[in-house]
Amino acid sequence: MKVISLSEKYREDCYNIATSSGCIFYTPKWIDMFKDQIKHYVILNNADQVIGGFFLYKDKKLGINLYQNPPYTPTIGPFFITEATNLVSKINFTKKIISLMAEALDKFSSSGIISLRIDRNIIDMQPFIWRKFKVIPCYTYILNLELSIDTLFRQMSNERKKNIRKALKDGLKTERAKDIKLLRTLIMKTFDRQKKSINQYFLDKILNEFFPEQNSFAFFTYWRKHPVACAYCVYDQETAYYLFGGYDYELKHHGAGTLALWECIKHAKNIGLKKFDFEGSMLPHIERYFRGFGGEIVPFYAVNKAMLPLEILLKFFRREYF
Repeated sequence: MKVISLSEKYREDCYNIATSSGCIFYTPKWIDMFKDQIKHYVILNNADQVIGGFFLYKDKKLGINLYQNPPYTPTIGPFFITEATNLVSKINFTKKIISLMAEALDKFSSSGIISLRIDRNIIDMQPFIWRKFKVIPCYTYILNLELSIDTLFRQMSNERKKNIRKALKDGLKTERAKDIKLLRTLIMKTFDRQKKSINQYFLDKILNEFFPEQNSFAFFTYWRKHPVACAYCVYDQETAYYLFGGYDYELKHHGAGTLALWECIKHAKNIGLKKFDFEGSMLPHIERYFRGFGGEIVPFYAVNKAMLPLEILLKFFRREYF
């Protein structure tokens, strides 16, 4: 088995396997938004047949190469198929895949910074640890949409239920979002107020290319006929992923954002999805907010590494990551 850069010879097979994985973030439609900044890799078996792949996004800051997830993309893979049948052979096969991936990525650490989030179905991080990557546990919350609406509501925290009840009592209304400009405006207001950087170019590409398509949905919350909050999700065969939220703090109502998210959850269930993924956060106040919706906490992993002088420097500014 080996890892090589994607060539035209293997493109179709790689894309077929990526699509068959069922994850929207591996599909050509999503990945192709990032064009030349994406580096594709395929995993070949001993017969030179494609059995999987992964990708990463190359950027440059202050003249330093930065290898990371594409903007707003929670995972870079790997995606793969296996013919292993028993537990030991499955573990062995997965470890080989991760070992090949770690070896390939390690080569970039001598020329820049690697900071990547791995597919949450991969829990064996030993090959990365053995290659001196720093492996960071991250967390998301996932709702089981196979539960009834009443059960989903009951398992929320009292605070989240109070948010929704107050919003409804005060006459707030929700509506399926159709206005991309309004959606973008609310999202940008949230980022601006929090003084967080946002890649507006790719935000616009996602909203324009995935909305209102069959793989996304969004809801507005209105108060006194004014849009106060919004929630935007993309989805695949099984899971809805909460990507963006927006809020107008000049017209603030504590239940508006929660009500918009609750409508997204109900809609995801109504269209037959099985899971709702809040896409996690390591920021305490956001984690606490997501936790209140009653989902199961699910770990996933980030791997970080840099050339030694940079890594020593980063320990002073990003100790939690390096």
